[in-house]
Amino acid sequence: MLRPAATRLPLLAAAVGVVVVPLLDLAVRDAEPPSLTRAVTVAAVGGLGAAAVVLGAGVGQTLGAARRRIATVGDVLVALVPVLALTAAVTGLHLERLPTPGPVTVGVLLGVVVVAGVVLDRRLEHVPARRLRESGSVASQAVGALISLDSRELGRTLTEGTGARRRRRSARLRMVRSPGIALVTADALLLARSGRHLVQLAATAAVPAIVLAVPRLHTPVVVLPALLAAGYVATLATAEGSRRAEMAPVVDRLLPLGARGVRRLRMVVPAVAMLAWSVVAFAPLALLGADVASWVSLGVAASPVWAGAAVRAAYRPPPDWSGPLVATPAGALPLGAAVVLSRGPDVVVLGLVPVLVAVSLGTVVPGIVVAQVVVSAVVVAVCAHLPDEPRSVTP
Repeated sequence: MLRPAATRLPLLAAAVGVVVVPLLDLAVRDAEPPSLTRAVTVAAVGGLGAAAVVLGAGVGQTLGAARRRIATVGDVLVALVPVLALTAAVTGLHLERLPTPGPVTVGVLLGVVVVAGVVLDRRLEHVPARRLRESGSVASQAVGALISLDSRELGRTLTEGTGARRRRRSARLRMVRSPGIALVTADALLLARSGRHLVQLAATAAVPAIVLAVPRLHTPVVVLPALLAAGYVATLATAEGSRRAEMAPVVDRLLPLGARGVRRLRMVVPAVAMLAWSVVAFAPLALLGADVASWVSLGVAASPVWAGAAVRAAYRPPPDWSGPLVATPAGALPLGAAVVLSRGPDVVVLGLVPVLVAVSLGTVVPGIVVAQVVVSAVVVAVCAHLPDEPRSVTP
């Protein structure tokens, strides 16, 4: 029963490695395109390496390793990618200076994959039944979230059970003196205690520097989509408190705060986190033109836009499946599904128009920072806006 999954996942990872690693090797090289021998060897190394990582995770499950520890190892591997890329950019290391992986490297990786595959196949029966039930439940919930076009539920499903269930110590929270401070503190602690989200913030902050460090990608046509995509992924990491509040709104309603006030308070932690993110992400844009201070000022002025997008995406309504459906190659979808999924990204695109102009021009023109401050204020007001709250009637 478990062999199909144990075979399918390593093969899928190998296919991704075979495609992605040679493309990265081709993109970051300054010299002439690599030879056929290097391309084939790099593809083999990428595919075998990806398969070895997945098989290692499978062997760890047969040995009783907790999902939380396996997820932590995965987070560390993801965090190493921007660290190594930045190190290469700072030290001036280029891939064309590295020797082409030889047959010995490919043979060693192939041996690791074969041994790990055999060990995993023979130890499949040692996977604890409780782990199988948990994984099956996660898979079922993930499929349901995909069918329902609910990315929030998909994120909760994939991250459930990966956090620590017990903590060695807890804060006394003596600074919490009001409902508003309590709400902001809860969001801040939720972000600080989520290692995966912190890694997500750190990794995405390095994306603009990595892109600008590659001479072939040193163009606004590439930098702009990379900046927007990295920023939105980082924004999603800061809005876990809003997503949980949308799933269980009863917690917010216990506080003596209005709905609009809650929306504004939910933007505080994303705004602060994205402000720090913007300082790191916008500083390398000085390679396009202008000085570092101008780009950092523009990024700081744009941080409320990211916060508004995070809250807007977290509180978006689910698609209405009770209405008419439209037949698509992916199956039947409700009318207006695209409009629902665009809540959040639409704020990023419209609210960062001054940033788009600055990156397209390659410099921070006078007045663009002031324009971004005005647009950010409008975005915060729009994302915190709700229909008129019903007034309580005093008997």
